[in-house]
Amino acid sequence: MQDLFIVWVEAFSGLGLFLFGMLYLEAQIKISAGRAFKRIVQNATATTFKSLLTGLGATALFQSSSVVTLMTLSLVGAQMMGLQSALGVIFGSNIGTTVTTWIVALIGFKLDIKVLSYLMIGLGGLGSVLSSESGRWKNYFNMMVGFGLIFLGLEGMKDSFNIFSKSFDLSNYLSVSPYWFAVIGLVITAIIQSSSASIAIIQSALFTQMVSFEAAAAFVVGANIGTTVTAVLGAMGGIPDKKRTAIAHLVFNISTALVVLLTLQWMIIPFETYLFGIDDVVKIALFHTLFNLVGVVLWYPFIGSLANWVGKFFTKEVIQVTHFIHNVPLAVPELALEALQKEIIHLSDKIEEFALLSINIPPPKALEKQYGVDRLLELYNQNFDLSYEKLYEKIRLIEGEIYRYNSMLSSKDNLEAHQLQLKELSRKNIYLSTAAKSIKDMLADINNFYEATSPEEQTFYKNLRYQILKTVLAFHNAKEGDHEAIEELESTYNKIAASYKNSMKLIEDMAKNTHIKPEITAMAINDMHLVKSFSKSLRNTLNITNSKD
Repeated sequence: MQDLFIVWVEAFSGLGLFLFGMLYLEAQIKISAGRAFKRIVQNATATTFKSLLTGLGATALFQSSSVVTLMTLSLVGAQMMGLQSALGVIFGSNIGTTVTTWIVALIGFKLDIKVLSYLMIGLGGLGSVLSSESGRWKNYFNMMVGFGLIFLGLEGMKDSFNIFSKSFDLSNYLSVSPYWFAVIGLVITAIIQSSSASIAIIQSALFTQMVSFEAAAAFVVGANIGTTVTAVLGAMGGIPDKKRTAIAHLVFNISTALVVLLTLQWMIIPFETYLFGIDDVVKIALFHTLFNLVGVVLWYPFIGSLANWVGKFFTKEVIQVTHFIHNVPLAVPELALEALQKEIIHLSDKIEEFALLSINIPPPKALEKQYGVDRLLELYNQNFDLSYEKLYEKIRLIEGEIYRYNSMLSSKDNLEAHQLQLKELSRKNIYLSTAAKSIKDMLADINNFYEATSPEEQTFYKNLRYQILKTVLAFHNAKEGDHEAIEELESTYNKIAASYKNSMKLIEDMAKNTHIKPEITAMAINDMHLVKSFSKSLRNTLNITNSKD
C-alpha cells in the first residue's frame, strides 16, 4: 500500500515538474526572443511544407514527438509561431516519431532521457548562476533548465508508472478482439507519456509472440491517440492558440486512427502476405511509419481549413473600450463628430481616474467636492493593490480607437469646418495621451516614495501627490464649465513650472543624505519633469476647447 502511495506521489511530482518546465520555458523564450532567434523560427516555419520538415527533423533529433509538441506549444504561447505553422510541425513530428520505433526494431536501443535532463538542468543552472544578469546567455541557460525540467517531468511520470507497464500481462488478452489493443495502447501511452516507450512494449510482446501482428498494429494506433495527452497538458493555462493547437492535434490523431482502424484488416494483408520472413518487430515499425504517413497525406491539403476551424474555439466576446464611436457609423459626419467629442471626454475621465488612483485617492471621493485637497491627501494614503498596467493599456486602446476613427472620418468628410474640428480633436487626443503617459512613467517612482522612510523623500512624495491632485481637480471642474477652475488650472500649471527652484532645494537635501540611494535623487528629478508634463498636457487640452469660445 505504501509503495503504491509513493508511486502516485512520484507521478504527481513528475506532472508538476512537467507543467512548471513548460511554463518556465515559455517565459524564457519570450525574454530571449531576439531578432535572430525569431528569424530562425520564422524561416523554418515560413511555409506549411517547411513546418512539416521542421517537425520531422526536430522529432528525429530529440527522439520524442512529445518534446517537439511541447516546444511548438511554447513557441505558439510566446506568439513566435502561427497556428497553421504549428500544425505543420506537429504533422511532421508524427512522422519523425517513427524513428525511435525503427531504432528499437533494428538496434534494440531505448533512449533514457533522465541523464539528458540532469545534464541540461545542471549546465543550465550553473550557466545561469555564473552569467551576467543582463546578458542574453542567462536567458539561454534558463531555457536549458526549462527543457531539462520538461524531460525530467516526463521521465518521472514514466518511472513512477513503470510498475503498471511491467505488470501488464498481455497474454491474458490473446483471445480478445485486436481493437481492444487500441484502447490498451491509448491508456498506457497516456499514463507513461511516451508513445515511443509504449510501442517498445508492444514490440517486445510481438517479438515473443505474445500478441498477433494485427493486435500490435491496433496498439500502435491507440498509442498515437494517447500521445495527444501531452499536448493537452501542455496547453493548459496557455493562450487560445495553444489550446487550438492541442485540439487540432487531437482531431488529427483521432481521425487518422479511425480511418486506419476501420481499414486495419485490409491494411495488414500486405505485411502478412508479401513481407513474409521479415521480423515482425521490423514490420510493426514499417506499419507505424505507414500509419503516420497516411494521416499526413490525408490531412496535409486541409491544414488551412483545420486551422480556420479550430480558430473558432476559445474566442471571447470582444469588449469595446470605447463608449460612443463604435456605435456611430462614419456615414453621418455630424453624428460621428458628436460621438468623437464625447469619446474624448470619456478618455479624459479615464485619465483623471488613472491619475487619482496612482496617488491612492479614490476617484469618487475626490470628485464629489466634499473635501479639499489637503484633507483628501490626509484621509486617503493607503496603497491600492491594482493592476495599473491594465488600466493604462485600456487607456491606450481608447486613444488608438479615437485616432483611427478620427483619421477615417477625416478621409471621408471634406467639409472645412469639420476638418478643423477633427484637427482640434486629434490634438486633444495627443495631449491626453501625453498626460496618461506621464502618470504611467511615474508609477514605479510613486510606489518607491510611498515606502520611503526619510523625511526628505516623504516631503517630496507629499508634494508630488498634491500637484497631481490639484491639477486633476482643476481640470475636472473646468471641463464642467467652472470658469474659476480654468484660471485655477492655469495657475496650478504656472506654479508647478515655477516650483523647480523650491524642488531643487529639496532634491539637494536628498542628495546630501547618505541614507538615501543616489537613484532616488534621479527619480525625483525625473518626476518633476513628468508632473509638469502632466499638468501642461491637461492645460493644453483645455485651452483647445476654450479657444473655440
